[in-house]
Parts: sequence; structure tokens; C-alpha cells
Amino acid sequence: MHQTITVTYTEEIVRDAVRTFVWRRLIANQKRLWVAEIAMVALFLWQLWSGDAGWLTGVFGGLVLLYPAMILVAWIAHYRNTVGKFHRMQTRQATFVFYDEGFDVASDLGSAKIPWSTVIEIWERPTHWMIFTAINQLMTLPIQTEKVDVLDFLKTKVRSTMP
Repeated sequence: MHQTITVTYTEEIVRDAVRTFVWRRLIANQKRLWVAEIAMVALFLWQLWSGDAGWLTGVFGGLVLLYPAMILVAWIAHYRNTVGKFHRMQTRQATFVFYDEGFDVASDLGSAKIPWSTVIEIWERPTHWMIFTAINQLMTLPIQTEKVDVLDFLKTKVRSTMP
């Protein structure tokens, strides 16, 4: 198979990709960290309630803020990177060429050749798909209804897809 599609990006699509990434990867899928966060908040509040305002209480207070701060930093980094690239695009379009071995993507910002073996998962959104080549590395593919066969082809090439 060899198919070429040209897609158009909108700011809503790239913002949604960042929001979805942060929500799923850093909030919804981190249940163990949230359990630890709740335990740390409880321990911090217990320390305050018992009147112990020593250095240990300060450490717990800092630990309570650590994970939310990490989420905020990750969101800012991904937002600036993704939305920043969108704003640097002159045409706001990219061309994807799909092959049996992988796919090529090109825009006025550059191009890349990506083998299927590097794609670890695809997240499906109503207006776009998020193609991951690493746990924190993704590209956005706006979907167009006239190319349903291309999307079906993508699903056959990547084992892990999420609606």
C-alpha cells in the first residue's frame, strides 16, 4: 500500500492533543501516584493538626506539591512545544505518505521518515489521532473522513490503539 494524504491543522486540534496527553498520561493513568499523593496530603495535614511544625512537616509540604508541580511543568513544556510549532507553520498543512514499512511526514517545518516499529500506540480523538513514537513523544494526525481506508491501515500496523 502506498497512499498520500495532506492534512490541515487547527489550533483547536493541537491544543486538544496537549490537553488529552496531559490528562491521560499524567493524571488518569497514574493511579498509584495519586494514592501516594493522597497519603502525603493526609500525613501533612496530620502533622499540622498535631501541632508539629518542624522540618519534617516542611518536607511533607514540599512533597505534597511535587507531583502537581510536575504535571504543570509537563503541560507547559508540551503546550509550548506543540502550539509553538503550530504557530511557526506557514501553511498549517502536512503531507503523510503511508507505506507497508512505515510512513513519511513533511510540512514546511521539516520532514521525517518513521518506521512502524517505532510507533508504540495511537490515541483516537474525534478530530485527530495522536501517534506516539515514545511514551512522551507524539505527532498529531488530523483525520479526514474521505480517507477511512488509511485510518484502517494504520490500525493494522500498530498494536496498541486507544479510543
